[in-house]
Amino acid sequence: MQQKYDKRLIAADMLEEAISKFKTATSDLDYIQSILLAGASIGITNPLLSEHQKQTAHEKSAENVIRIREYGLGRQLSPQERKDVFSGAMRFNKQAYNSLKHAGKGNQLAASDDLEIETDFAVEAEELLWAAIEDFKGLPISPEFLIDNGKNDLRLLIGRSDPLGTIPEMYCKPRSNTQ
Repeated sequence: MQQKYDKRLIAADMLEEAISKFKTATSDLDYIQSILLAGASIGITNPLLSEHQKQTAHEKSAENVIRIREYGLGRQLSPQERKDVFSGAMRFNKQAYNSLKHAGKGNQLAASDDLEIETDFAVEAEELLWAAIEDFKGLPISPEFLIDNGKNDLRLLIGRSDPLGTIPEMYCKPRSNTQ
């Protein structure tokens, strides 16, 4: 039976499952599933952020690449250079996700010539998850909407400083020269 679904809640479900797969991963397949789920969540959240004139995590990253490039060159990039660097950074940020979704590239690359991917799936999953979390947190959704729709656990999880459990715990080394 067909039902109506709110795509924001689907994005929330996919993000929650992607985080769970990542945190309990025992194989590359778990990381691959995490990448695909996080990327699908981004596919819903990015247009919503754009609609509200908000930058996505990957757009912010691409802008940072432009700033670094300009600093390194000691000059401002031309509009065409900015466009090229921006689109290159955007492609780079989603390279593993897009490679997993597709084989080939239309008339440019035969599917049979695009059967291998060289990457670290754990690293790719973590990077894409951080972007998906940032994007979801940027949506104009009230906490009440998430709570009322059974997403309070996700709301609390992504509100943490380390929802993926990947940030090393910091500690201070005891002083050895105390008097």
